[in-house]
Amino acid sequence: MLEQIEKYFDNKLSLAERQVFENQMLTNDAFAKEVAFYVQARAASKDLANDKRRQEFEALRTQLHRPKSQNIKPIIWLSGLAASLIIGFGLWSFIGSNTKSSETLADVYIQQHFENLPIKMDGKTDSLQLGLRLFNEQKLKDAQLIFEDIYKKENTNSEAIKFSGITALRLKEYDKAVDFFNLLSHQKGLYTNPGLFYEAIALLKQTPLFKDRTIALLKEVVAKDMEGKNEAIEILEELE
Repeated sequence: MLEQIEKYFDNKLSLAERQVFENQMLTNDAFAKEVAFYVQARAASKDLANDKRRQEFEALRTQLHRPKSQNIKPIIWLSGLAASLIIGFGLWSFIGSNTKSSETLADVYIQQHFENLPIKMDGKTDSLQLGLRLFNEQKLKDAQLIFEDIYKKENTNSEAIKFSGITALRLKEYDKAVDFFNLLSHQKGLYTNPGLFYEAIALLKQTPLFKDRTIALLKEVVAKDMEGKNEAIEILEELE
């Protein structure tokens, strides 16, 4: 159970798994209390090593199972905490002084938009389409080799540049992703160009180191009415 809770808070569950997790919190009181204990332990020890956080969590959980006469107040308090997390503020808003972390915002966007990439359904298979198929099969390293090979042969191929950046982002090679997206943003003649916004997403994974630069890029996206404007507005509201 602890492993599943940690995966939820580390944003390592799929959308379907997150839905099951959240439904369980709303319908299972015992599970909600376990989550409440975890939240309290995480908030109290967020700057400590993971092993110590686990120990504190286990100590808190053990306290729950003491005789009722010794544990009435903690149970009442934690039950209230669980309710307030689920109904009032939400688990993510509780952690971090009721604000979403920039990394979480980036993770949500990546999960929603970069889990799978569109493939042409015309029956033809070129190198780019092969790379996309490998990407969607989660063979990211193989896809990366293909996209970057295309780029080396055609250094103005905007699709190869974009997909090279996206793949680097999925592989957590953030510096490389930033470089490709910056290159994409300078491509001319594109009907739409998400380069600046994608670069900001990659930088979000490295905040607060590049917070000022990220905000500047997002503001440029909004000011120039570029692709990603609506998402940029939402992220800016969280960052500023």
